[in-house]
Amino acid sequence: MTAPARILVAEDEPDVGMLLQEMLAGEGYDVQLVTNGDQLVRRAQEQPPDLIIADLLMPLMDGLEAIRQLRNDTRTAHLPMLILTAVGESARVVEGLETGADDYIVKPYDREVLLARVRSHLRRAAQLPTRNPLTGLPGNVAIQAEISRQLEQQSVFALMYVDLDNFKAFNDVYGFARGDRAIHLLASVLQEQIDPGDFLGHIGGDDFVILHFGADPEALCQRIIRVFDERIRSLYDEADLQRGYLIATDRYGVPRQFGIISLSIAVVTTYLRSFATVDEMSRVAAELKQAAKQVSGSSYKIDRRSDITPASPLTDRRSGNSPDALIVCRNEVARAAIVATLNVRGYRLLIADTEVAAQGLLAHHPHPCLVVAEVIDAASLALWQQLNHSAPLIALVHDQAAAAAARAAGAVAVVWLGNNPLDLSDQLQTALTALASDPE
Repeated sequence: MTAPARILVAEDEPDVGMLLQEMLAGEGYDVQLVTNGDQLVRRAQEQPPDLIIADLLMPLMDGLEAIRQLRNDTRTAHLPMLILTAVGESARVVEGLETGADDYIVKPYDREVLLARVRSHLRRAAQLPTRNPLTGLPGNVAIQAEISRQLEQQSVFALMYVDLDNFKAFNDVYGFARGDRAIHLLASVLQEQIDPGDFLGHIGGDDFVILHFGADPEALCQRIIRVFDERIRSLYDEADLQRGYLIATDRYGVPRQFGIISLSIAVVTTYLRSFATVDEMSRVAAELKQAAKQVSGSSYKIDRRSDITPASPLTDRRSGNSPDALIVCRNEVARAAIVATLNVRGYRLLIADTEVAAQGLLAHHPHPCLVVAEVIDAASLALWQQLNHSAPLIALVHDQAAAAAARAAGAVAVVWLGNNPLDLSDQLQTALTALASDPE
């Protein structure tokens, strides 16, 4: 037997509230009655109903503020909400609809009209997959609706797309049950780290969305990454943790080493730019997420362009015509110098700090046109050799033995790693110029 729909009514006039409760209960609904906006918010958050009816004018907190708070709470953002208003309050009705109400009923209300609207909104809500079945978070329909609502209100917010890297390999090795645990872990971390009032949704699979209304989305990204990177290790077998990677096949059927699951976060904000539609904002986010996934380990990319910013290299590369260059370098300062040098040359960069991390990048971009990799000994050349020497190698070396091993293996150039980033950049520029003039 199906449980009756639960309706939460907020009405401060006792006679009106009791009449509403009796009328709805008579139709078979489970009705709860509260008398102010504060009680409405608390009750809805504790046990979300199927539908909310709220009077506009109430003590402690009016209906508009209550609806605004409930729309900004992931537990209640998807619920159908109706407002009760008196005749002649058209301006308040408009304000209520813009705040997030789905419909309105004018007092004194017509019994049949009210019941018809309640049935209509409950039926529509039941037909929409508003909740993700795995996490219970608002699903794709609710996410799209919430982003649209915030854009229509010209809100200032950051849209953050979060997903897992190396998740397929994790699923392949450990099975879908443990994969679901990884998704639950990410959902838990996100729920803990977002600010009060932020919206959290689960698109599906390992993809999540946050609408962040604070002023510092970068700090939120850093918190999420720090906590997630600590906790995800608990889902790995100890032997795999000690080794530092899993062995699985990529989408092309090539066996590879995949590092510990990490996060890629794309952040698009309305701080400096305006967006007309959800699709427009989502396209920029997808572009940023792709850029984040070209860096090994947990990373985030924030769109800092404004409405008056001319086209940047990020937007110019949407066509996918830029050649891929794989960078493998443990030293952060040296890696930054290499990135800056290759960026100027127009490469799309795949950035890793170890050979294992590079394997994860190659699983999605298996044919780089250039490899710039740190060579410590002959074993360090294994990654390039797996590519069958299809891309020229510029070897980064610390000593003569590594330089000799790289030259013997066929490296087109040797660049010495020292303490001076400018010197490193100059060496790399020379090697790239020579490569461009003699690609063979």
